[in-house]
Amino acid sequence: MKFGGAALCDGPAIQRACQIIQTRGGARPLVVVSAHQGVTDMLDTIARSAAEGHVEGDRVRIRHRSILHQLGLDPDLLDRYFFELYALLEDVRRRGRLAPGELDHILAMGERMSARVVAHALKSAGLRATPIDAYDIGLVTDSNHGDARPLPGQGDKIRAALEQVVGVPVVTGFLARDMRGNLTTMGRNGSDLTAALLAEAVGAAELQLWKTVSGMMTADPALVPEARTVERLGLAEAAEYAFHGAEVVYGAALAPVQRANVSVRILDARSPSDAGTVLEVASRPVGAVGLAARRRLSRLEVAIGPLEPRGACLADLFMLMARHQVEPGLVSTAGDRAVLHVAPCAGLEALVAALGRRARIERDLSLIAVVGRDLGADGALAARAMASLSNAGVVVHEACIGARVSSQAFVVAEAQLDRAAKVLHAELFPVHPARPSLPMATSAALPIHA
Repeated sequence: MKFGGAALCDGPAIQRACQIIQTRGGARPLVVVSAHQGVTDMLDTIARSAAEGHVEGDRVRIRHRSILHQLGLDPDLLDRYFFELYALLEDVRRRGRLAPGELDHILAMGERMSARVVAHALKSAGLRATPIDAYDIGLVTDSNHGDARPLPGQGDKIRAALEQVVGVPVVTGFLARDMRGNLTTMGRNGSDLTAALLAEAVGAAELQLWKTVSGMMTADPALVPEARTVERLGLAEAAEYAFHGAEVVYGAALAPVQRANVSVRILDARSPSDAGTVLEVASRPVGAVGLAARRRLSRLEVAIGPLEPRGACLADLFMLMARHQVEPGLVSTAGDRAVLHVAPCAGLEALVAALGRRARIERDLSLIAVVGRDLGADGALAARAMASLSNAGVVVHEACIGARVSSQAFVVAEAQLDRAAKVLHAELFPVHPARPSLPMATSAALPIHA
């Protein structure tokens, strides 16, 4: 049972999570927690402020003291973690710079404190519980600070360690250690990955992702108010949602549960009785299942000279992207150029500067993708989508048909994304009075590339 930051945003939300664990956790629940909502961003801000000479740890202390007060817990419960945080920030301030490993250490404080708060709240509710830092049960990653990847072959060690835990294990998401013992973090939404790895290790019957959404939707309800919950979905299509910007599920977290054949259920902590969405390794095919969207996209076009070796040029380009931590979305190549669609990231401007005159960037774009089973090269679907967008006055800058097995994507101006989403949803997922909900599913097991 993984609880996201929004599901642990304050005292009442944590009490609700404890009730869910009591009533839905079975005989031996395993709990993974994120930091409380907004805390990771707060820690990131104060870490960077410390490098500029300002120590602002009180903001974090006040936030957590408020939650402890709401829960009626000991106000001094987290004092050792506040002391550790202040010491880290003071070290950064004194040196005037922030090393990647130090940022990991500071960001990890959010999950470490959250695990202690939730474990003590469970004890107050009558359940024995033990807070655990994930690295203490053997979760090991590479040394890529900020976006570390788990190393293989850890399952037996993790399972054996968890078997020794007294009561309900409340494990920190997001963080681990590398082979040298340095603390690492696994990227935003990395708590989903922690939960999936633990579910794989212990052979869980089900992985429940408790969030503050009703499940996977036919579209982002902020774009399409008529969007409804998809009741059943294949893991491959869930990964495609994530690839195209849907933040409900972390794409990298789907590979461990696919390997272990663990079903995943996305549930709403605010409404625990709702069915949510079940993600299945295998389910019946039905074609298109929904829309995913990504805002603030940039289109980066990189020229390849007529006498330059294309393979070497592309290899150099991707090495440069890796150096600046720029993760591409859709990629296409022609004889004289490579085209990359890139979401906002800190290294984009440095990448463009490094490419110099070879690069041309177009900003203020968005992408809307139709996701579903084996529809990537469906010409009839593409024609319907293009016609509906054109009739609504939406200009498609680029249509990516056949580039991916499980989706078709359309690049539009940022200002036209809302209209594009509404038009495509009305065309492909009309609301039928006799069928207000949309039970959908898809595919047999497929390799996940997200």
